[in-house]
Amino acid sequence: MKDLIFADVKRILRKPSYWIVLGICLLISLFWTIQSKGSDGLSGFSFASSQGTAINTMNLFIGIAIYVSVYADEFTSNSMQCLIGRGISRKRLLIAKFVNCVIVTFISYGIYTLFITITGLLMGAKMNVAESSFLYSTILTNAFIVLGYATISMIILFWSKNVAYATLVDAFLLFAGDTLLGGLNAIPVIKHLHIDRHVFSHALECAKVDLLLTGGTAIFTMLWHVAKICAISIIVAYLLFRKKELDF
Repeated sequence: MKDLIFADVKRILRKPSYWIVLGICLLISLFWTIQSKGSDGLSGFSFASSQGTAINTMNLFIGIAIYVSVYADEFTSNSMQCLIGRGISRKRLLIAKFVNCVIVTFISYGIYTLFITITGLLMGAKMNVAESSFLYSTILTNAFIVLGYATISMIILFWSKNVAYATLVDAFLLFAGDTLLGGLNAIPVIKHLHIDRHVFSHALECAKVDLLLTGGTAIFTMLWHVAKICAISIIVAYLLFRKKELDF
């Protein structure tokens, strides 16, 4: 399985489309940085705030690019059937795909983090500890959100074998997941019991606040929320996928 993971990550990182989308996201980040620069220069607060806004737009672009590169290509190219036909079990294939998604997600956000750090230094944005903590915890939270939504959308893909449906679900979650949750929160029972705090994206946001207020121990809460949603998604996807017949 190690060779399968390595080969797949290598394939993804060689795709021009992946780098084009990532480049667009970095340009969006740069645009927001330039826009937030005032006559007195770029303050650390303005820089951190602008990047917090930019990353919401970046999530949609890079999230879909990661999802399509990791999951959808296997179905559109029919290589999924070839891998299974060569004796790779469906369980190993699902786990390998998830590991690929983790690697590619954190490579993408690692590049983004490095880019904005260098950009901030070159443009003279001097962030204090609080501003730096806010910015980097926001990036980490959004990386986890992209990873979680991609894994949830994997259920649709391996159940329906329809790339368009699964990609649409991933895009919807990235674009309107919080809006949908906000609508559900209008229901009195959900609002009264604060159920939304236990739903994936809001749970991560609450954990991020705890991380900023109390320090590093809240990172384990974030990891727990991500591990929980990913484990459930992988199990459900496997149970649905193992009963599916594939055309060779």
